[in-house]
Amino acid sequence: TVDPLRLLLALLVSLFLGLALSWTYKYRTLYTREFVISLTLLPCMMTLVIFLVNGSLGTSIAVAGAFSLIRFRSATSGSRELIAIFLAMIIGLAAGSGYLLLAILSPLSLLGVWLENKQSKADHQRRRHLTITVSKQDSVAEQISQLLDQSCSEIDFISVTTAQAGEQLTLNYEVNMKSNIDDFGLANLLISEIENCDVALT
Repeated sequence: TVDPLRLLLALLVSLFLGLALSWTYKYRTLYTREFVISLTLLPCMMTLVIFLVNGSLGTSIAVAGAFSLIRFRSATSGSRELIAIFLAMIIGLAAGSGYLLLAILSPLSLLGVWLENKQSKADHQRRRHLTITVSKQDSVAEQISQLLDQSCSEIDFISVTTAQAGEQLTLNYEVNMKSNIDDFGLANLLISEIENCDVALT
């Protein structure tokens, strides 16, 4: 049998820690609204799973393994997203098992370490999502990389998409612009050096 008061307390703790986790993730991090909502609710869902299997560790592991059938995030997920998802499941597992003090203290200490190791606010303000649409050309990727190296201190390649039977390429990057480069400067550099190039910075 399930103690309703214990279940309610565990759900409240999970919700509070989910909110703390989502706030920490949003702090100086590029994020989407849907992912933050999912991150907030995931600990509560995991707590309910543990209660429903009545504390059986073997059954709970089997149920949690079923989540691997769902492609929750794409293969291009960053390490911070994976850590956030894993921490959310740990919160739900601890709260659902009744270890409320452990569920509170451990995640809060880890989130404190996470906040301390974040990049400075000034650096974050120079981080952008860059989308480049260009016609298919020889060595266009190398040319773009060379130009970005001149203007950016950090470059993370995310994805490439083709259109018009492969004649048009859309490349997505996350970049940290150097202190002497602004959005217009980076856009003008790419447009002037690459033929038939469209740029979007967000």
